[in-house]
Amino acid sequence: MTEDTNFSRRAGLAAGLGAIGVAAVLTRGANAQTAAGGVMDRIMSEKKFKIGYIPSPPSNIKDPASGELKGFGIDGMKFICKSMNVEPVFVETTWANFVSGLNSGQFDLCIAGTFATILRASAVQFTKPIWYLGYSAVAKKGETRFTKPADLNKEGLKIALIQGGASVEYAKENWPKAEHVLLSTGNLTAPFVEVAAGRVDVGVEDAWQAHRFAEAQPGVVDLFGKEPYNVLPINWSVKRGNQDLVEFMNIAIDFLMTTGRWEKMAEPYGPSGRYFVKPQLSVFGPAA
Repeated sequence: MTEDTNFSRRAGLAAGLGAIGVAAVLTRGANAQTAAGGVMDRIMSEKKFKIGYIPSPPSNIKDPASGELKGFGIDGMKFICKSMNVEPVFVETTWANFVSGLNSGQFDLCIAGTFATILRASAVQFTKPIWYLGYSAVAKKGETRFTKPADLNKEGLKIALIQGGASVEYAKENWPKAEHVLLSTGNLTAPFVEVAAGRVDVGVEDAWQAHRFAEAQPGVVDLFGKEPYNVLPINWSVKRGNQDLVEFMNIAIDFLMTTGRWEKMAEPYGPSGRYFVKPQLSVFGPAA
């Protein structure tokens, strides 16, 4: 979700590297940190990278029948681990539990696309933003009470939200008069299901999930899809204090973004509803 961007410093180097350069760039942060110890030291020594994830298409997809994982977030981490010569160990978590999972050592990195907020930054340490995404809401088709987000601040109104999500912070601040129905689940479409079932008036989640649900369910409408509100950076997260891992992941993210590899990985999964910042390159030294 279902939460800095300066790629230009390393863009020229990353864009010109071949296969050998991939491993060199991705392991440079690890080698620097190994001398001082830390989480990267352990990952490189054990040859295992524990990665928390939350099923959230199209970045993290889990086949309910086979348990197979795919998506451009999963694919990106597999590429990074292959370049490091370590094994990726994926651990499923939830929006309500991913912080405790990081702090207890269940996993080293959480690749749930997390909206970066001040409150969350006090609990976890974020990588640099990987994407940007806003929020929308779903209501029953024919609903005429809501034309802007401020219209949701009404007494007697029931709003479904994912517990632990950034949407809850926004709702507490902007819709205090409404009743907030918190859902303990990792399913980002759950608030919209509550609307379709008639148990709440409005379901809130990220704009892409709202768009997809409304397209598939003719009985509901995406209220603010054309103008998403509360647009925030989406980051991956680590345990606070694991600065060596943050620095390494920032280099890895830069590499995937500037070389265009992540865009290619995302193509098979269709539109994502997300945005990212492309590097703006300028000539270094005299122009040719």
